[in-house]
Amino acid sequence: MVVYQPGIAPIKAEFVRPAWPARSEPLAGGEAPAPAPPAAEPAPEALDRADEGDQEKPRKRARGQNKGRTFARTDDHIALCPHMALGNTCKFGDACKFTHDLCAYLEHKERDILVPPPPPHGENILCLSPEERDAHLDTLYEHALALEREDARPTHTDDAVQRSIVLGTHCAYFHERGACPMGWKCRFLGAHVRRISASARVCGADAQGTLGTGLELVQDVPRHDAWLARAGRRNESNPHSDQINWLPGDVARQLRSRKYVFDKAPFITAALRREADAMSQMPASEVAHTDLGKGPLRINYDRERILADPTASLEACEDAMRNADDSAVDTARIRPCEKRRLSWKGELYLAPLTTTGNLPFRRLCASFGSDIHCGEMGMAESFLQGQASEWSLVRRWEGERIFGTQLCGAKPEFLVPAAEVLARHVGSGLDFVDVNCGCPIDLVYNKGAGSALLDHATKLGRIVRGMSEALGEIPLTIKLRTGTSSKPTAHKIFGRAQTEWGVGAMTLHGRSRKQRYKNDADWSYIRTCVDALHDAVRTWNEDTKHADEPEMVPVPVYGNGDVYGWREYYDHIENARVDGTMIARGALIRPWIFTEIKERRDWDISSRERLDMIRQYASYGLTHWGADTQGVNTTRRFLCEMLSFTHRYIPIGLLEHVPVRMNDRPSPYHGRDALESLLSSPSASDWVRISEMFLGPAPPHWHFTPKHRSNAYEAQDQQG
Repeated sequence: MVVYQPGIAPIKAEFVRPAWPARSEPLAGGEAPAPAPPAAEPAPEALDRADEGDQEKPRKRARGQNKGRTFARTDDHIALCPHMALGNTCKFGDACKFTHDLCAYLEHKERDILVPPPPPHGENILCLSPEERDAHLDTLYEHALALEREDARPTHTDDAVQRSIVLGTHCAYFHERGACPMGWKCRFLGAHVRRISASARVCGADAQGTLGTGLELVQDVPRHDAWLARAGRRNESNPHSDQINWLPGDVARQLRSRKYVFDKAPFITAALRREADAMSQMPASEVAHTDLGKGPLRINYDRERILADPTASLEACEDAMRNADDSAVDTARIRPCEKRRLSWKGELYLAPLTTTGNLPFRRLCASFGSDIHCGEMGMAESFLQGQASEWSLVRRWEGERIFGTQLCGAKPEFLVPAAEVLARHVGSGLDFVDVNCGCPIDLVYNKGAGSALLDHATKLGRIVRGMSEALGEIPLTIKLRTGTSSKPTAHKIFGRAQTEWGVGAMTLHGRSRKQRYKNDADWSYIRTCVDALHDAVRTWNEDTKHADEPEMVPVPVYGNGDVYGWREYYDHIENARVDGTMIARGALIRPWIFTEIKERRDWDISSRERLDMIRQYASYGLTHWGADTQGVNTTRRFLCEMLSFTHRYIPIGLLEHVPVRMNDRPSPYHGRDALESLLSSPSASDWVRISEMFLGPAPPHWHFTPKHRSNAYEAQDQQG
């Protein structure tokens, strides 16, 4: 019997290989592909700095390499007018800065990408019969083999305008919507174009079609009308998109110009400052017994507006001051007990994953059974500046059942106004708003945000109470770590978060800020925090509850950390007494983990099923970022981001026993077939190679550098 060292996955002996190859073998015989171009040499000053220090300095420098990642913009050689691309007339005429010569654009346009059609009856193969599923997977694999043999290259024609068209390819936009919003700029143009005659370059004035191209765009009218009717019900402001939570353009302009008029935020922040000033003047012995800083804020907005108005008359101000009692005013305000209660017990929660937790990845996880989604972390200051990149994080796919967004900030002056803007303009599309109190990176921590709030519970309480007031009926949740150092402090926050601040749910990552993602998550401490919450709620019901208030029920608590399979999931729920677990790296490495949890089984997923998952992600990415040249390569970049995690999956069929630990790294191994070996390759050039199966050849000099280089893996030199 083979004895494996701790931290080493038990790979069967027949699959072990001497070392990871620099690049995987081809799928079907023949010569191996050409090696990837060497990475750019570091600057001379960087080499000098590396030589001067000890052996640890190069490793620290590799960790910070993420700051230098750049992704070049890839556009068409000739910029086609956006109006002309859709077959419309340009309102600028000859003054337009883009070309209107459609023939010239198509002549220089890159060749269409040939991809196979999706499976019948939707995108998810889990809904297919075994016969349909096997037929689809065989077709997909044959397509990959054809690309390896270069059999998928379209045949050149004598017509320079039409030679880029590949009839018979598949466009995700057209398949889903019956019309492609990319029009002539689509890289899958052959799926929604019809050839009528030769172009003007061949037959001159006798050419037909659109602008002498000999081609015409086609549209599936019944499918397009059905899609518009379905999408319009969810997104009346933007019926041509299946995504909701779009920020209106006039609101974005007001935020950028700092002319946005806040209705509640100035008065909420002023009330919080008055509380802070009053508490700072109290003796330390009285602070713990005062009602300041506890419970919901009581603000008479009508009175505050009159007092803040410089044009208000003296009589109006005196009347406002006489009505100083807030008990009989603002009867329409939302009480904490009237907020939407989050009933999440047993729901599968996908963590808010920076960079990788984009909308296509959330759609992919939803197809495997995830229930709760939270958008990527956004900075409150950027939201208030109206940055389009930040507001894109709140976009929600219409099929996401439970969705929220996550905010990060250091001060109530930023977080409260951001919460008000979210509630006013996208509130109906948000089920909750989460406050990030666990981000460990230095850039956020040094600003006093993220995990830095764990050391300032009083300020965190002001932030939570102020945002809860601004959000109205939208629940507010918090995500935190055990503490900033080795000494855990989160249990103190759990004892106050619901009873004093009114949070709607809490998530605890079982590691400190100092640990980052090292060591095992401390689930015993998560159990301690759950007990602290229950004790605080029980004490409040016994000693503090008023006769006219309902009994307080503990809010949902989710644990986070080292959930890599269904066994860990159910063990943590039973032992830690949590309502569920938030899944992060487990979902990044195995997006199908949600199916395993719901079905309580180890899914020995085949290489062809994993290949279909990649096809599915590429399809979602194209409908999100666009099917033009820029959209295709944006999808390629984030697909490689996903593959930088999924390649770490160790096929169950190769293991001596299951399960394995989260940070167990395998010995070099070869898969049960060439495709499985390719999908397990730690080489970034192979990830680009996989993307080319569905997104066409990568542009020249385009390369990918992984963002995350896990400490659990030693073959870091193979990833770049």
